[in-house]
Amino acid sequence: MFKKFLFLGAAALAMTATSTIAADASRLRFMVPAQASYTGESLGAADPATTEASGINIQYVHSSGFGIGYHNTISFKMTYPDGEYLDFQNASFVDLSYLFGGELTGQIVVGTLIGHGDIESASGPSPVEEKSGTAFGINVGYEYSFPFGKYEALLGYRSESLTLDSTDVSRTLILVGLGKTF
Repeated sequence: MFKKFLFLGAAALAMTATSTIAADASRLRFMVPAQASYTGESLGAADPATTEASGINIQYVHSSGFGIGYHNTISFKMTYPDGEYLDFQNASFVDLSYLFGGELTGQIVVGTLIGHGDIESASGPSPVEEKSGTAFGINVGYEYSFPFGKYEALLGYRSESLTLDSTDVSRTLILVGLGKTF
C-alpha cells in the first residue's frame, strides 16, 4: 500500500512540476457516485453479486489550484448471492487537492477518514468502534461557457482504504458531476 501511495505521489509531483498552467479561476464542484466496486478482503462466503453506492462530494478549488473538499459515502451496499447484505453507512472524508489545467483540468485528491457510521446487515446494525482510512482520487473536468457563466463536466476515480474494527475494506468509486467556475 505504501509503495502505491509513493508511486502515485511521485507521479502527482512530476505532473505538477512539469505543468506551467495552474488553475486560473476558483471553482465549486459537486460529484456523486455513478459506479462502485469492492476490492477488499472477503467478508462473506462469496463475493458480492451487486455493489451500489450513494453519496456526495463537494469541493472548493481556489484559483491557485489548491482545494479542500468533503466526501460522504452515505451508503455502500454489497448484496450477496444468498440475499445477505452489508451496508457501510456514512463514511466521511476531508479531502485536499491540487488542480492544474485550463479548459481541460486534472485534479489529484487525497483524503482522510473523519467518521464512519454503523454497518447494516440482515441481522441488524453493528456499530463501528475503531476506524481509520485514507482516500486517493483523480478527477478530470472540461469547462464550457454559456451566456450566463462557465461550468464544468466532471469525471472522477476514487479509491478508499478503510480499517473498521480490524477489518480491511477497500473500494473504488467512479464519480460524475458538475462544477461552476467563477
